[in-house]
Amino acid sequence: MVGVTTQDGNDRLDWEQVRARYAGRPSLASLQGTSRVQVEEVDDDRICLSQRLWRDCVSRDDLDTALALLRDGRLDPRPMAFAEGLRRHYASGPRVETGCTRGPNLTAVIFADLGYLSSP
Repeated sequence: MVGVTTQDGNDRLDWEQVRARYAGRPSLASLQGTSRVQVEEVDDDRICLSQRLWRDCVSRDDLDTALALLRDGRLDPRPMAFAEGLRRHYASGPRVETGCTRGPNLTAVIFADLGYLSSP
């Protein structure tokens, strides 16, 4: 699948397509190595993923923000570089997050699966 955006070109994910894609709770390739990340839940506001020792969620708004940054050329399309760039954006951007978060990595996992990022 190469991207799932709305037809009006507003840089937002077509959430109905996203929900349909992840409704079966597939496992996704992690950023590195052979382990898999499991889709646990997708609802109107977020996607939740897990591995053996953790579970975390990424909001629809955070995914749309990342897509806009990617499309504007402010984030690298390679998965690890994308995650690090998104982490830098959140550490210095309009909504500073200083704690440890899996959000940038999980966003990269989702975007790689949706076809927005290049192969590692």
